[in-house]
Amino acid sequence: MAEVEQLLLLSDDFLDRSFTERERDILTEIAASPERIAARFAAKEAVLKALQTGFSNGLSFLDIEVFNHPSGAPYVILHGPTRQLSDSLGVSRWLISLSHDGGKAIASVVAA
Repeated sequence: MAEVEQLLLLSDDFLDRSFTERERDILTEIAASPERIAARFAAKEAVLKALQTGFSNGLSFLDIEVFNHPSGAPYVILHGPTRQLSDSLGVSRWLISLSHDGGKAIASVVAA
């Protein structure tokens, strides 16, 4: 869970290291609140945890993109080494839930 108050100090450097250009464009377009940004960041961290790794083997937050279907349901797209690891583990589907309220954000991810 991330404290939104801490994210009020978001820097461009943090956003550049954590989100792809496409994600940053969407966050800007929807005027995403710090809570919403925190939930997406938490989802990326949860994906790495579901893969049972951290940032080893060249894995990066930029290899994980979090978007929403037109219905609002969130989904992830993996790239590069993160995608390769996911494929090698036989993950064919990601189930993701994002929530934020009252200055807190949380995400849960299931690799199926």
